[in-house]
Amino acid sequence: MISPGSLLPTAPDSPDDRFDIVLVSGDAYVDHPSFGTALVGRHLASLGYRVGVLAQPDWRSADDFRRFGRPRLFFGVSAGNLDSMVAHYTPDRKRRSKDAYSPGGRPGRRPDYATVVYAQRCKEAFSDVPVVLGGVEASLRRLAHYDFVQQRVRRSVLVDAKAEFLVYGMAERALAELARKLDAGAGAAELRATPGVAWRTATEPPADAVRVPGFDVVAADPDRFLAFFQAVDGAARDPEPPVLAQPHGGQWVVVNPPAQPLSPDELDALYHLPFTRRWAPEYDRQGGVPALEPVRFSVTTHRGCYGGCSFCAITAHQGRAVVSRPAEGVVREVRRLARHPEFRGTIPDVGGPTANMYGTGCGRAGPGRMGCSRPSCLVPDRCPHLEASGAPYLKLLRAVRRVPGVRHAFVASGLRHDLLLADDQRRLLREVLQHHVGGQLKVAPEHVANRVLRLMNKPGRRAYKEFQELFERVRRSLDRPVYLIPYLMTGHPGCDETDAVDLALFVKELGRFAEQVQDFTPTPMTRSTCMVVTGRDPATGDAVPVPRTRDKHVQRALVQFQNPANRSLLVRHFEGVGKGYLLRKLYGPRYRVAGRRPRPVRGSRGPRPPGGRGGQRS
Repeated sequence: MISPGSLLPTAPDSPDDRFDIVLVSGDAYVDHPSFGTALVGRHLASLGYRVGVLAQPDWRSADDFRRFGRPRLFFGVSAGNLDSMVAHYTPDRKRRSKDAYSPGGRPGRRPDYATVVYAQRCKEAFSDVPVVLGGVEASLRRLAHYDFVQQRVRRSVLVDAKAEFLVYGMAERALAELARKLDAGAGAAELRATPGVAWRTATEPPADAVRVPGFDVVAADPDRFLAFFQAVDGAARDPEPPVLAQPHGGQWVVVNPPAQPLSPDELDALYHLPFTRRWAPEYDRQGGVPALEPVRFSVTTHRGCYGGCSFCAITAHQGRAVVSRPAEGVVREVRRLARHPEFRGTIPDVGGPTANMYGTGCGRAGPGRMGCSRPSCLVPDRCPHLEASGAPYLKLLRAVRRVPGVRHAFVASGLRHDLLLADDQRRLLREVLQHHVGGQLKVAPEHVANRVLRLMNKPGRRAYKEFQELFERVRRSLDRPVYLIPYLMTGHPGCDETDAVDLALFVKELGRFAEQVQDFTPTPMTRSTCMVVTGRDPATGDAVPVPRTRDKHVQRALVQFQNPANRSLLVRHFEGVGKGYLLRKLYGPRYRVAGRRPRPVRGSRGPRPPGGRGGQRS
């Protein structure tokens, strides 16, 4: 048993200490429910298993992987909270200089393709111990997939890792079921029948499996990759998903239908496990783990997202169906946080993947389930079966505000602006602006060009304009200043130079520097990544232009055109292609296009000498 206030073991207590399960993670060990290894580890420990955590082991040999001795049941391997390649590389495939999930934020503590490397070392250490892959990297790479760093299609991680099993999605149920069966001595057939599990075989796959195009053909032919993605995506959206099977040379990767989602009470129970909300003590001298601080006293209210954004991996990993914790369970967690000796009165976030989806869902199918195969319940229009009142979330936020010791309860998770436009969420918007933001409301229109928004599967530009108008009306009625901050994306498939200029002019109209900008990253299993590989829209088959390296740089520079470094890039580009007039649109009539006389500006005396009055530096 683990005593209250203790972390899961990171080493044996004695030479005789034996472990049922060893969890290997590419992240530093942080005992917090936002960190997957801690959440799964606490859950398995609550079921009576002796669980050890091997965090960021030295992968250059198998020595570290023998630290706990031979696990009785299995090694559980995860790259960490992020795909290791996303953690290590920018969208431009440059090495990142920081790693928030490592001590002191220092990079280099996990290998590239960490899931594969760790699994191979586990097999070197104990070749007869089953290896179970999990986490977002394994989940999204369970079949053939595109890798944005190598810019090619790779095999399933199951094949490269030579692991026995892979649990995908939010895998508490599947992992617990595997552990139970292994503990009972179940045979291969029973283990392979576990929902939410993928496995490999050298024999024929199940007779009822849907056979999708194999790795060899999808790696070589974009049209076959398109057919493969359409089959996998369609199966994932089917209310009754089939078994999938994909050939990889002389073997098959078989993906079972997903495990049943946790019930609201089961999900809530996870967050009442005895997390200490601190990193392992050995990291104190190294500066701690930066990823903990923003979420240390945050509260997760639900899982899943039915927004269906083409570029987002949340739906592929967590699923479309929303499972919300009971309000009383969330409030009980907040009361416990308020008694924490280091709590200072502020909860940084009360939310989930999309905050205002709490308490909402498909009215036809019930909690945690979907009644149809639509990619999105909101786009192109709101499904009539969607129950999306803001009342449950509003009631929850009011209850959290009333907890003694809580001075601020912020909503830092994303909010769907198209949901907030609905009559049944407008009261929620007002109270969020009044009580639950620190002066800025952040929403994610992502773009303004309708054709790009259609490919992103986001609401059109008109929806954001309507939201801006609603926001302004509500803001003026409040007794505090609050500003609307849009999250924007550049470099998405379908975005050409004209669309990028439109986005830059939108930013100019805002009158402020666009800080919340991300470059599109083609992560595995998303529709947008399929567009990158195939140059086609998987929904229609139509051709889609895909911005590549230089085009992506120009698009990013356009959105942040006020940055002096970006200005020089834009000048070289647009004057080089004979479109200097676009620079005047961005920088105003004083901008001088190369080879032309500057346009006179009424009332202008011309620029002052450098350094201020009289040419003297101040």
